[in-house]
Amino acid sequence: MVSIESVAFGGAGVGHLPDGRVCFVPLTLPGERAVIRIVRQKKSFVEGEVVRMAEISVDRAVPRCPVYGKCGGCAYQHVRYERQLVMKAEQVRELLQRFGGIAGADVRQTLPSPDQWNYRNRIGVHVQDGRVGFHGRKSNRIVPVPACPIAAPDVNEQLAALAAKPPRGNQKITLRERSEFYGFSQVNAGAAEILKTVVAGMLEGAGGHLVDAYCGAGFFSRSLREKFRVVTGIEWSVGAVHAARAGAREGEIYLEGAVESHLAAALAAEPETALIVDPPAEGLSPEVVEAILANPPSTIVYVSCDPSTLARDLKKLSARYALDFLQPVDMFPQTAEIESVARLKIL
Repeated sequence: MVSIESVAFGGAGVGHLPDGRVCFVPLTLPGERAVIRIVRQKKSFVEGEVVRMAEISVDRAVPRCPVYGKCGGCAYQHVRYERQLVMKAEQVRELLQRFGGIAGADVRQTLPSPDQWNYRNRIGVHVQDGRVGFHGRKSNRIVPVPACPIAAPDVNEQLAALAAKPPRGNQKITLRERSEFYGFSQVNAGAAEILKTVVAGMLEGAGGHLVDAYCGAGFFSRSLREKFRVVTGIEWSVGAVHAARAGAREGEIYLEGAVESHLAAALAAEPETALIVDPPAEGLSPEVVEAILANPPSTIVYVSCDPSTLARDLKKLSARYALDFLQPVDMFPQTAEIESVARLKIL
């Protein structure tokens, strides 16, 4: 019997065995007690699966998906949405302390998504031996999914058509809403607008020059260009840069290439510079961190899709910057993924 004490980033409940080892149990919640079967053992922790629930949390919900728990996509369909928001803020706070050494961080309440279901405007599905679906939890086996409850209706129509007539060969296919801009965009359009508002608020009165690193097609830049004298975007995708330049106004510059190649010069080009970084899950490279520390902007707004790499990067930047506050935004309801925006102030 294991008593669940918390939920770790990634979605597994956390308890302790009688010998003191940490036990991770997916699909459980704080306050629950479960009889488990140990499926994997390490020196300092074990992983278990529920055999029988002895006590159930009031925060438990009924999943909408018939393959929930088998599919590796969602992690929180069994959790009331209000509790999901609280858990994600708690996880960010814990990761900031563990990986960033930041105790007592000002982590705000997670802002909810306007849509809790049918919000994803694109999904990646796998075709294997004539079967269409998602990878199973912690495996590469295919779990057929007739419809995904977090995918948009248009995407689910394409999923059904693909399952009815799967292509030959094994491959991964991206299904996306047909009205979506070609190139990278946020998967949850409604929550993306909230994210844009949060970033704008953090940059209020920040200065005359904005550098938008990893700018895509100008998602943040275009909404902020009236607040800055000069806007410089940096993006590696040729298509995204062309789209950004097509809608650019006077004072907007979009540089094509790696952030590592352009950031130092962009930061040094103008006084009173503020910086947005919105890197992939891997976070900032050492070269980007070095460029920031060598040419420190007055304000940094860090948009992150992985709080563990965010915490690591904040620790690297701590020689010149301190975390002012952090605002999680629920871009991915029902999943363990966490989007957050951190405002850094120069020391």
